[in-house]
Amino acid sequence: MATNELSVGLERTLSFLSDVRNINNHADLTTAVKRATATFGVEKILAGFIPRPGSLPSEQLRHVLLSDWPEDWATIYFQKGLLFQDPTIRRILRTRPTFAWTELSNEPDFGKNERFVMASAADFSLQSGCTVPLLSLDGRHVGFSFAGSHIDDSPEAKGVMTLVASFAFGRAVELKNNDLRAKVRLTARERDTLSWIAVGKTDWEIGVIFGVSDKAVAKHVHNIRMKLGAVNRAHAVAEAFRLNLIS
Repeated sequence: MATNELSVGLERTLSFLSDVRNINNHADLTTAVKRATATFGVEKILAGFIPRPGSLPSEQLRHVLLSDWPEDWATIYFQKGLLFQDPTIRRILRTRPTFAWTELSNEPDFGKNERFVMASAADFSLQSGCTVPLLSLDGRHVGFSFAGSHIDDSPEAKGVMTLVASFAFGRAVELKNNDLRAKVRLTARERDTLSWIAVGKTDWEIGVIFGVSDKAVAKHVHNIRMKLGAVNRAHAVAEAFRLNLIS
């Protein structure tokens, strides 16, 4: 990579890092990420949490934070469950350093299915790419992929992409939490119920505090879980704290 190209890339990156806090929607954040990494051949990006194996396409899509992947490819990728055959996902789960897609064929478990996924992506102008594996503060795996017809995968370029991905991921999560917080409306009683659950109270104990039956409390808990998309009480509390709905 020429010195002047690296200089331009770093200048764009520094500008991105300076502006990222003022970006208030995912579309503008996506545009800013691509602008900051355009020098390295980046044309498309996809970033999101890695869903659990076997999850439905709708659930997989809910894990996406930023994306301008070709629409036809995204439809095929999620509807046909290619995510679970994607060698980039396997490497993300191993929490390896930032890697170029050209490195994947050297993996011992790179087989026919993995080759099919990468060849299919190439049909949609995603021939080349680099992926940055990240971990959220709550331990969830995140993949941030940069793609195009030819991606610079030099150590310098990988370093810049890693930096941009880290900052963009953090801001994307903040924006998503803001969106969720605006949509979730807990009643005062539901917030109080969550606060008592958070300190270990049972439904019966909360009912005594409120002067109602434990069945009434259980109904509040059910409504809370539905609003937060939580699978259980502990998950509901975690989501409420994450969205700053309780403190």
